[in-house]
Amino acid sequence: MNLYLEIYQRIVAICIYTDDSANALLYTELSKNRYLVERLAKQDTPLPETFPLELSQQIEKTKLIERRTLAEYTYYEYEISGNQNKQIIAESSKKWSEAKQLLANLYSQVSEIEPEFIAKTKVYPISFTNIQSLIPPDTAIIEFFFAQKVLVLMLIIPGTEKPIISEDLCLELKDNSLEDIARNWISSFTAKPKVKKELEIDKSIQEIPFFLDKISDYLNFRKLLDYIPYNIQSLIVVPNNYLHLFPIHALKLNEHQHLADRFSVQYFPSIQVWIICQKRQRKRQSLLAIENPTQDRDLIFSQAEVTSISQRQHFIQNRVLSGQLASKPEILLLATRYHCFHFSGHAEYNFDNPLDSYLMLSPNSDDEDLTLNTIFTDLHMPHTDLVTLSACCTGMVDAFQPTEEYLGLPTGFLLAGAKAVVSSLWKVNSIATAFLLDEFYRQLDQIDNKAVALQKAQIWLRCCTADTLRERTKTWDLSKLEPKELFRLQRALKRLEGIPFENPYYWAAFVLTGC
Repeated sequence: MNLYLEIYQRIVAICIYTDDSANALLYTELSKNRYLVERLAKQDTPLPETFPLELSQQIEKTKLIERRTLAEYTYYEYEISGNQNKQIIAESSKKWSEAKQLLANLYSQVSEIEPEFIAKTKVYPISFTNIQSLIPPDTAIIEFFFAQKVLVLMLIIPGTEKPIISEDLCLELKDNSLEDIARNWISSFTAKPKVKKELEIDKSIQEIPFFLDKISDYLNFRKLLDYIPYNIQSLIVVPNNYLHLFPIHALKLNEHQHLADRFSVQYFPSIQVWIICQKRQRKRQSLLAIENPTQDRDLIFSQAEVTSISQRQHFIQNRVLSGQLASKPEILLLATRYHCFHFSGHAEYNFDNPLDSYLMLSPNSDDEDLTLNTIFTDLHMPHTDLVTLSACCTGMVDAFQPTEEYLGLPTGFLLAGAKAVVSSLWKVNSIATAFLLDEFYRQLDQIDNKAVALQKAQIWLRCCTADTLRERTKTWDLSKLEPKELFRLQRALKRLEGIPFENPYYWAAFVLTGC
């Protein structure tokens, strides 16, 4: 894999050296998340309506086997090391190859009935001209790529002849300073703590602006506006490698302005994934909400958050699963039917083996949790427009492995069929999160644009006074709260003062992946 990536890095570097920015973009895209893109394309291509039912069922069964053998193989790749275990990896690889071949044989039968079917499932390299024909006039694309000893920023502006690659916006990687920042970021804000004292939490909160200033300086974002026309209102951001860890939307354009003040931001693993997500046609009229399934008393705002969101006017139908009712079998069954999926609880990202990352459903048994492995193999969301993961570190990805595959909970939900995922990049504050997501869904009532709704919600939370926040809770239905829970919630609200969530720690954690 290292050799594979190095070849693409060299090709991109040569394209930039010869001032061929269009092909630099082409090969950058070819290097990113090819397997994810191929799976999404195949998943979104329906079988012909005239296809025999028996063969259709056989294909669905074989697809499930292929997904499970792939998950097993990927799991062992992360979990097992040492020569003595190579046989286990080889055996799981063989099972996966056999399942892939069986599926390919079945697809060839489909092509006999509809010759164009296979062509529809293929993913072809996308040219700069193709991208220009698809990009809205008020939207620009920022794509990052680690070429040889240089972090390249490619800027795609509607109506231009080629991508912009400027020395002002490229970073020469003379040392590992930026990577060191990323590793420190993980240990400071996302690593699983032992028991954190309040002083340590306060220190982490104060460090976030310092880190963001440092990253902004490294990426030279203060010169970004020199290259983006004033009519651009939205950005599609395609990070690379450990840049997936950072809230690019919260980086500084100048002393007083974050990127999110000027643009709404959507994140994608690649431009190809953006194109696929755009094509997914979804409604947003029903909600399945998972509320504090572990019944953790510290999540006092979880019930208020879910109750408020379920009252939104665009939800004609909603269902809330709380506590023990939020079992894994029930969620897997119901998720197939709803347009929106909202999870409010605990989550954990596993850097050692991303497939073991999970949404926690039970405080007693790991087997009950909704792991990324289970999401890959068993979750189906053919009607889902939006997944919101209101928990810690739900947007994390495996940023330091020698691969360009984007492996995290958002990947799983996109593969399950969701058009968009809202997730978090670090361990979030439950009170700030409840207010942020409440405002996000309120904005969605008025604006049919998830990126703009999230942008407005983040700006709102940043500027809100404590009195304004307390007023907002008067619109929440808190009648279902136990007296003790209501007392604790009101006590937490009384402690708010000034503009309590101005720090990016509170408002910048959540990102939108998808459309």
